[in-house]
Amino acid sequence: MKKNKNYEVYVKQLFDSLGGYENIKYFTHCMTRMRFQLHDWEKVDEASIKNGEYASGINKNKSNGEFQIIIGADVPKFYKVFCEVNSYQDDGKTIIEKDANFSTKQATEIKAMKEKFKVKGFLNTSLAFISKVFSPIVVPLVGYGLILTLWSLLTVEWSGEGSSAAASSHFIGQLVGILDILVGAFSLFITIVIGYTVFKAMQGNGIYGIIIAVVLTAPGLITMGDVKPEPGQSILQAYEGWTLFGEGIVYPWKINFNGLIIPMIIVAILGAYIERGTERINNNTAKMILAPVLIIGGTFIFAIFIMAPIGLLFTNYLSIAINWLSTNSIAKYIAIPVIGGLYGPLVITGLHHSLTPIILQGQATYGATVIQGFITISNISQGIASIAFVILHRRVMKMKDLGISNGVSAIVGGITEPSLYTINLKHLFPLIACSIGVFCGTLILVASNTYALQGSSSIFGILMYLQNAPAQTGVTTWIGGGYLWGVISIMVSCGVTFSMTIFLGKTKYFWNRSASLILEDYGEDIVKLRTIPKDEWKGIIEIEKTKKIEAKNLKKSTKAKKV
Repeated sequence: MKKNKNYEVYVKQLFDSLGGYENIKYFTHCMTRMRFQLHDWEKVDEASIKNGEYASGINKNKSNGEFQIIIGADVPKFYKVFCEVNSYQDDGKTIIEKDANFSTKQATEIKAMKEKFKVKGFLNTSLAFISKVFSPIVVPLVGYGLILTLWSLLTVEWSGEGSSAAASSHFIGQLVGILDILVGAFSLFITIVIGYTVFKAMQGNGIYGIIIAVVLTAPGLITMGDVKPEPGQSILQAYEGWTLFGEGIVYPWKINFNGLIIPMIIVAILGAYIERGTERINNNTAKMILAPVLIIGGTFIFAIFIMAPIGLLFTNYLSIAINWLSTNSIAKYIAIPVIGGLYGPLVITGLHHSLTPIILQGQATYGATVIQGFITISNISQGIASIAFVILHRRVMKMKDLGISNGVSAIVGGITEPSLYTINLKHLFPLIACSIGVFCGTLILVASNTYALQGSSSIFGILMYLQNAPAQTGVTTWIGGGYLWGVISIMVSCGVTFSMTIFLGKTKYFWNRSASLILEDYGEDIVKLRTIPKDEWKGIIEIEKTKKIEAKNLKKSTKAKKV
């Protein structure tokens, strides 16, 4: 195959020869071949493929239905360019709609406002990278959180020692034993899968990321939680290690990366850069032999000798710092509520992605965090702010359905962007009201020492609250437990958010500002709408209801005719 500069031409040629989107089901690759699942092999222009400079042959594996194109050792790069040029995601299945034609004004405004408030430059690149790393594991994390919640409910001592459900029932005790395995294995999974997602985010071979993560979490290495320093002894002094440089000189330490989330990201980034460096090896045979050794071996040496001790200390003290901010009798009433109140604006700028590794790190060290708790409060409150705004201007019929649906998506689904960009940020005072409400709710959260697991950040996030604060944090949850105080925190935040939205919306400045925006967006004058008598307004509502029913019936009849 020729140099990389010709990849774009070649992948387009192959795409066309295979029959394009209509004929390609999905595809993947191995060490040397592109492997395609096609709808109809008869539509393939085999002559064009065989004559192409990019392929050295075709192999038809009828046993598993694979149509294979032999590319050579450069196939990972070829695969990546094939996805990019032909608008596929890197799963080889999902088609990306480039330059999508947004038909609604709402979607156009959201896009414009995102660009306006998005952080720029290196910071934006870093946040986008973090999003790519953690997005693939969001859904598994929700499932993990639910399993951990079930485990917590079955093992919590409700009224003293031996009062847990697991202790009172043989069956439940055995079930908890099974859940212990699931919970422990999932912690390891998160660390390993991060190796994979970092490589993929760096447009590398994710298999290398898995191998490196597996090696760095091998049983021969010791996890941070298994080390018990003596009084006056540092954690590194308590760690076992190798004595490569002579007896008595313990270095490097046998540090296991399980639970070291941020260090694992840094190590995987280095591995991806080493992989990029191996692309410069021109001889394909030499590349196949040297690349795995350089990528895995080089990354392992860096991880064990350099990153492990630095990452261990960084992780240890970062977790201690976050826990101090969450439990200190003074700091916890300032730092965490302020961050909670600012979470909405952080979402607008994209900076909220920076909290994800901190949450996972805190959960790996202490078992849960306060941060996840206020994220749930914030997302629900954003939806409440939108609904309160709609209620305040309920006579603007065109805005009613939009505002309610956006609010519900934030409350039930934890998806706050529609609410933020179409109402809360645009009209400003709902966002301010929400920040005040979340601050108040988070105050109760930290005062009651209520912790939460990484998982759902919607109304279902209530299930993520822990009944008791983790023992490692050194604090005790108030009487009633985390579920009670988590719900109270949400109710207080929602109540304050709703009240403040109505109050601020009636002030002269915000009322006039919203009147101007609503007139521009919906062609409705809220001042005139307020002057319509109630009886006349009821008639208008009835007419609108009738129109909606007629429109639904028309759709149904149209569908029936098509069938």
